[in-house]
This record gives sequence, structure tokens and C-alpha cells, in this order.
Amino acid sequence: MKYCVYKVTNKITNKIYIGTHMTENLNDSYMGSGTNIKKAIKQYGKNNFVKEILYVYNNKEEMLEKEKEIVNEKFIQDDNNYNIILGG
Repeated sequence: MKYCVYKVTNKITNKIYIGTHMTENLNDSYMGSGTNIKKAIKQYGKNNFVKEILYVYNNKEEMLEKEKEIVNEKFIQDDNNYNIILGG
């Protein structure tokens, strides 16, 4: 099992989403479960988004710590992302 922190970018608006995912296949089609990213994918179509793996860990704790580090108060206040909750 791999534990990753990823970024999804809307190719039309350049808005991003940071999330975490546990998977055997880092190249699977998972694009996130956040309310805003799901709405955006429905609105713009999945083909207008690109996923980039930022970090890969061997355990869930390190993965979640990195997400908390990135998705902080300043990050969620930025209108250029789909994240709405601290830490992911």
C-alpha cells in the first residue's frame, strides 16, 4: 500500500485541490472526495483536470502530516483552490 499526497489542477481555471489517497496504484483515476473538487469535476469534466503525485509515504501518519503542513489556514483562505477544511 502506498500513501500519497496529490494535487489536482483544473486546466481551465488553474484552481488546485490538495488531497491524500491510499492505493496500490499511484496512477489510478482517483481525483478526490472533497465537495468543491467533486462539483468542479462535474462542472468542467474530468478531462479538464490533471493529477500530480507530490509525495509518497509508507504510512498514513506521514501522509496526513504532510497534508496538514500544506493545507493550512493561509492555504484554505486562498481563492485559487478547492480545499475548504484545514489539513485536507
